[in-house]
Amino acid sequence: MEIRLRRSDRARRILLRMTENGPELVIPRFAEEGQAVAFAQSQVSWLERVLRSVRVEKIQRPENMSLAFTGEKLTIEYLPLDVVWTGVRYKGPETLLVSGNTKTEETCILALRNWLKRKAVVELRPFAADVCSELGFELAGFTIGLQRRVWGTCSARRVIALNSALLFFPKEIVRYVIIHEGCHLTEMNHSIRFWNLVKKYYPYPEHARRVLNAPHSVPAWVHAKNLSPSR
Repeated sequence: MEIRLRRSDRARRILLRMTENGPELVIPRFAEEGQAVAFAQSQVSWLERVLRSVRVEKIQRPENMSLAFTGEKLTIEYLPLDVVWTGVRYKGPETLLVSGNTKTEETCILALRNWLKRKAVVELRPFAADVCSELGFELAGFTIGLQRRVWGTCSARRVIALNSALLFFPKEIVRYVIIHEGCHLTEMNHSIRFWNLVKKYYPYPEHARRVLNAPHSVPAWVHAKNLSPSR
């Protein structure tokens, strides 16, 4: 069984978890690798149960996409070509074209996810930079991903990572996520001091958290794991 190892500045203990890319062993910077391996070995029974519980998700490729952050409501068209690649581009201001190898749902969805990440780099990164500049958050930079369980993170290296799926939320809600992570530059925890600092810049964080955690706030295909490759 292959388990990916990842060192973390924020981790305070060794953690074994299941991600969309398989099992991951998170190791604090101060921990020895031998300790982590021993911990993983002690969790084999748990990991086997988790792996047995994983089911293939049958998700249909989307026919439309609404991005609240940009205000775009896009129709998605599919053009099959006899090629090995799958690409996504604007066909017009209100239409996305997925062309190439469109034979499987999986291939189309993975291409759309890659497009979403590219779109987030263009839209979210400058917005986040403006918010941080406005509030005086001194950062080393930003990264854009498509995390399954978190909307953003802030590392000890003063880098904020944002989830591309934030494009499905209004700018007000995205602003909260940026402020939340920016406050971690001062308080790398979720103490009372941290939440008081957040409320200094965003008085109603509870509202934003309810919106972010609402069921079906993001289309199922965005974060679906173990996609079925059926035609």
